[in-house]
Amino acid sequence: MSAKPARTRLLPADRRAQLMGHAIACFADHGIARATHTQVAARAGVSVSAVYSYFRTRADLVAAVLAAVADAIRAMLAQAARPGVGVAEALTVLARHTADMAVEQPDAVRVWLDWSTGVRADVWPRYLVLQAELQAHVRAILAPAAADTARAAMAARLFVGGAHTLALLRFEQVEDAALALFIDQMVGGTLAAIAG
Repeated sequence: MSAKPARTRLLPADRRAQLMGHAIACFADHGIARATHTQVAARAGVSVSAVYSYFRTRADLVAAVLAAVADAIRAMLAQAARPGVGVAEALTVLARHTADMAVEQPDAVRVWLDWSTGVRADVWPRYLVLQAELQAHVRAILAPAAADTARAAMAARLFVGGAHTLALLRFEQVEDAALALFIDQMVGGTLAAIAG
């Protein structure tokens, strides 16, 4: 007869981080609209009340997961930043980092993709804030080469939309050559869009 392993007592911040990792995985598997405290508890191996002690309501849980996903995307942007390089190189590096994120953090990217289709009132405004941030980041890269701000704004939308496709291509497991070709076309299309 084997004894049950002793429960590990974690500091509150560590427990919250552990639960957040499981919550992101649950949201990736079940979707933003359907993931629950119970699913998070089952995945984490804790009681449902333990999850509720960190995320009092479903709205709190959703907000925390979406904030964590947004933070992961912001961290990727910071990692991809290459000050002082040309516009094409900066866009290419950002596109590659975006594609790599789908491999390195697939659950966060799956939640981001689900979020992009969640035009419900409870999650959509937060998505638009993140989308505006992403577009502003790309506009800043494009600014030195853009003919005008309107073109830069539309080109940034084009590039950020392409980022969704990059993630989908990674999940399709397309060959590296096909992915590289898509990135070249995505960057080329963005640069063409800013030309006067």
